Amino acid sequence: MTQDDVAECGPAVWRPVRATDTGLNGRAARLLTSEPTDDAGWPADLPAGVTEVVIVEDTPSPTATLKVQTSGDAAPMDARVRFDQLAVRATPADR
Repeated sequence: MTQDDVAECGPAVWRPVRATDTGLNGRAARLLTSEPTDDAGWPADLPAGVTEVVIVEDTPSPTATLKVQTSGDAAPMDARVRFDQLAVRATPADR
């Protein structure tokens, strides 16, 4: 096993979503706040206690939000969340 293999197997490294990011559709994201909001500052319509979501858009919208969906056993719920309140797992290209 090489040093690169160890880095790939290590703990997940999260990085904030950037306004210029593309290819986000389907990626898991971690909420960076306990009270996420939309572009107008209204609370996102997510269940209390949700810390991770799945992004369902490719890139942040012109209003600086991303459509996300809850994951897990419960019925999925959609919400719009400001991109700067989300982090995604870093890929080797991000490092």
